[in-house]
Amino acid sequence: MTLPTPPTLRQRQAQATRDAIVAVARKLFARRGYVDTSVAEIAEEAGVAVQTVYKSMRTKAAILMALLDAIDAEADVPRLQADIAAATDPADLIRAGVTLTRQMNERCGDIIRALASAAAVDGDAAAGLAEGERRHRDGTGALARRLDGLGALAISAEDAAVQFSLLTSRHAYDELVRDRGWSYDQAAEWIERTLTARLLR
Repeated sequence: MTLPTPPTLRQRQAQATRDAIVAVARKLFARRGYVDTSVAEIAEEAGVAVQTVYKSMRTKAAILMALLDAIDAEADVPRLQADIAAATDPADLIRAGVTLTRQMNERCGDIIRALASAAAVDGDAAAGLAEGERRHRDGTGALARRLDGLGALAISAEDAAVQFSLLTSRHAYDELVRDRGWSYDQAAEWIERTLTARLLR
C-alpha cells in the first residue's frame, strides 16, 4: 500500500492562510451579512493582502461555499445520521432527527443565515441554499417513512414528513431561539414533544 505524500511546508502554509480567511469571513458574515462584507474587510481582519484572498479563495462566493463544507463536521452529522439509522423505537427516532437539526442550527446557524442572505444576490449561494433545503426535506421524508414502516404514525407519512420538515426547519429555530429568546434546549424539547404528540399513535 502506498502512503499518501505528506503536504509540503508551502502547502501547509497555504492551507493555514485559507483557514484563517474562512474563519474571519464567517465572523464578518455573521456580524455584517454576506452582502455588506467586502473582500477588503476580510483581508484586513485576516491580516493578509486582498490579492492573497483572491489567490487563496478566488471569490467571496467561494469563501461561503468553503463554510458550507464545515457544517456536517461541526454539527456531527455523520454520527447523528448513524443514530437515526440505528433507531428502532419511534420516540428515539424523532429525538435523533430533532437532535440533528438542533445541532446544525445551534452550531452552524451563522453559516446558514449567511447563505440565506447571500442567496438573494449570488447564484451559487442560492443553489447551495436550495440544496441544503432539499436535503432537509429528503431527510425528514425518509424519517417519516421509517416511522410509517414501524407502524407508529397516527397520520399519513406524507403529512408527517411535512410537519417534521416545518418544525425542524431553520425558520422554526430562528423563530423560537432568535425571535422569542428560547434556549436551544427549550426549542428542541418543545419540537420533540410537539412532533411526538402530533405524529405518533
